[in-house]
Amino acid sequence: MALTSDTPRSAHPDDLGLTRRSQLTGLFGAFVSFALLSEVSCARPNPRMTARDWIDRHNELARALKQGQVSARSWMTEVERLAREIDIAELMADVNQSKLSAASKPPTNDPSKRSVRFIDASGTPRRLAYAAALFDFAPSNVITPHGHKNMVSAHLVTNGKFRVRNFDRLRDEGNGMVIRPTRDFVASTGTLSAMSSARDNIHWFVPKGGPARTFDVIISGLDPKQPDFDIAAIDPLGGRRMRDGTILAPVMSFEAASAKYLTSL
Repeated sequence: MALTSDTPRSAHPDDLGLTRRSQLTGLFGAFVSFALLSEVSCARPNPRMTARDWIDRHNELARALKQGQVSARSWMTEVERLAREIDIAELMADVNQSKLSAASKPPTNDPSKRSVRFIDASGTPRRLAYAAALFDFAPSNVITPHGHKNMVSAHLVTNGKFRVRNFDRLRDEGNGMVIRPTRDFVASTGTLSAMSSARDNIHWFVPKGGPARTFDVIISGLDPKQPDFDIAAIDPLGGRRMRDGTILAPVMSFEAASAKYLTSL
């Protein structure tokens, strides 16, 4: 029987942006626009911000987002711009002088997490509108594919390299999420990957070639009527892909995701 546009089939790695062919057609227009904007941006040298100004600007953006003065998409655009204006070594020097608190080791294959509390001139921890954290990846650690609600996050690579894969979360359906692949790229030191409900809500991070680290900015509780955040692991490789390119990916436990989504994928 011939497949129709509504006939599902098993998801294949090619469907998830794991090959060049799978994304060229659907994302060509977006890629060209992004490339042109990047070329213009690269033509203009960006002045470097001090680490303190950079931290303050993130705080201003976080407050504006929480108060509804900027959209999630605008927040993403601005934090991506800020990533190009900070010297990573200077930022990490400020981070190393802050108050760092290690989280308990997770039962999964996740990286180690340390919460970051920046301090003021008197040594007092600052009250910011966002949470900050360091995630230290051993070569075997993976952030498995998962989706978010009521939060945004930005992940700045401060050491090493990652393969980053993103998906738009189109809707929830039964015990799964209907998603569409958006990006598949290698992020090196200085590269930032952001997510929100508006774009790239699903992400998947795999370190490449050794240990790696990200500095994360996290803003939760965007809707005071809802829980502060909700995070659910999904199984894109075990999902069903429709002819329109979307994938119905089942929700799975983080333990099951950690056992399946290894650095080899």
